[in-house]
Amino acid sequence: MTKIIVLTPVKNEAWILEHFLTITSQFADNIIIADQQSTDASRAICAKFDKVTLIENNNTVYDEASRQILLINMARTLFPNEKRILFCLDADELFSADSLNYGNSWDSIRAYKPGTSIYIEKPEMLSGLKRCVRWRDNYFPIGYVDDNSLHVAIAIHSKRIPDNPDGEDVRIDDIKVLHFAHSRKNVQSAKLRYYSVIENLNKTKPFYLRRFAYQSFYDENKNYPAANIESTPENWTANWDEMGINLHDFSDPEFSWHDFEVLRFFKKYGYSKFYLDNIWKFDWERARQYALANNIPDIPEKKIHQANILWQLLGKIIDSLYGLYRKTKK
Repeated sequence: MTKIIVLTPVKNEAWILEHFLTITSQFADNIIIADQQSTDASRAICAKFDKVTLIENNNTVYDEASRQILLINMARTLFPNEKRILFCLDADELFSADSLNYGNSWDSIRAYKPGTSIYIEKPEMLSGLKRCVRWRDNYFPIGYVDDNSLHVAIAIHSKRIPDNPDGEDVRIDDIKVLHFAHSRKNVQSAKLRYYSVIENLNKTKPFYLRRFAYQSFYDENKNYPAANIESTPENWTANWDEMGINLHDFSDPEFSWHDFEVLRFFKKYGYSKFYLDNIWKFDWERARQYALANNIPDIPEKKIHQANILWQLLGKIIDSLYGLYRKTKK
């Protein structure tokens, strides 16, 4: 028997998790959630859905490799004798409403041979959902017909699915996965700052590339080429309101758990280690005061001073030089 199994890592995703599970339950036979010490309502939301298997991700650091291996191994343990089709999705990635109606495509997916990688378009949904960013020539490897291949992964920005070099790569055109992370500008900015700090600590990206990749503030007009921003097709969200799914208005808090994690890194490693990261347009002292007022643990005791003008000037020079280098390579 063929099982469609969705594998999802979670850390404080209550803002969208119920919508994600409502939609995903329409097509998945099982949803495996690996929760990494969420402090919001994520775990309680998972308990509402019969198809959810909740497991613990007890890792204390950010590590996409270990959490993905944890999820894949659990799918293989729970369904050892079935044909398994794995879809590896974050909680802010939802199949479009019309995707669930393409029966022929889903039948084809179920018929693919083990070792097949499934590539699907993943548009970025912008705030208000009336516009999106599309990468029409760049589909993402989101699904895999499991053949027990070893999953080789890295700690950050890792490929999610195993890779069988002898397996087929299939591109699905009529099914879309909508990415909602960019619909919350404050939280997306916090995530970019967090990634920069993580890559600094793990030494996975040099400082000039971190500055380029992780701007302090998310700005859709700067992050995306205008040619890629389009109106959102109505059929992507049709009938969601009838299902009680309102994806038009998300809360966008001033501070996110990502900010508090960075504050903990400040306390552990000091501030100067991160002065060349492009994170200092953000008011870290205001975030620190908020964290202390809300009894968030492991926050620096001393006032945070922004990187001084010399560090800021050095950062701008680095950005200019790298920008010139990129132009010469085009």
